[in-house]
Amino acid sequence: MTDPTPYDDDRSAYSRQALARLVLSDHAKGLSETACQLTVTRYDAYTGPGGRVSEAVVLTRMAERLLADAVVHERERGSSWQDIGAYLGVPAAEAEERFTPAVERWSTAFDVPYRLDATGRKRIPQLPTAAYDPRQAVRHLDLWAHLRLFADDRHAVSAGLDTDTPRDEATHPELHLIDGRIHRENLGTFLDLAARYAGCHDDDTDRDAVTQAPQATDDEDPKRWYSCQLAGAFHTLDVRLANAVGNDVLSVVVGGARSPELRLRMDTLLAALAATAS
Repeated sequence: MTDPTPYDDDRSAYSRQALARLVLSDHAKGLSETACQLTVTRYDAYTGPGGRVSEAVVLTRMAERLLADAVVHERERGSSWQDIGAYLGVPAAEAEERFTPAVERWSTAFDVPYRLDATGRKRIPQLPTAAYDPRQAVRHLDLWAHLRLFADDRHAVSAGLDTDTPRDEATHPELHLIDGRIHRENLGTFLDLAARYAGCHDDDTDRDAVTQAPQATDDEDPKRWYSCQLAGAFHTLDVRLANAVGNDVLSVVVGGARSPELRLRMDTLLAALAATAS
């Protein structure tokens, strides 16, 4: 199953080492968020006997997966089994025997990226989600790290990845942008919520005019995008819209979301409204 998908070009911009690192970052985030839930005591009275042990078991399983991800990444960056075994406290041969299946599954997923489901009609990606769709993963992880870990670093995750995408924000302002695709029927909802986040009054935006404007646009032609500005009391958002040729989906690019909280809101909004896009 080698037919191309819209994610293939995004994935090709990254080395296998970078994709492996991205998977490690994604699973580390998941483990962190799950572990945080175990710190809460408020609902202990409603937990059955042994309940907290079950939660700890989940964490240990996630940690085992994370360890396998780390080994895959280390192998991709050229670490030897001896290097890996030294940190595990086991001989190189033992480390190799234990983790070779994980490394082989990773490699096989690049050769056979999909399998068919039981119906024989739906394709199931074999790569971990973060490696299959790195563009979305990088955006979400950068936002998460910005909010939780590095208040002044917008690219705490993406900055260290080996990729063909430039990261000089002075000469490539597009790195500040948040983009996505939404179904045309969701455009009104997108505009209403984006305007609310910016602090616009109800009469600040000609909603009907904007929703009709993308009809003659084409996202493959930079000159045929429609632009509008949502200037509110809190923020000024620059929104560009264009019809994605051949379907009922709009490409959306948002600039001006300067605070991490607003970027997270816009990113979540685009992701939610893209749920019905095909």
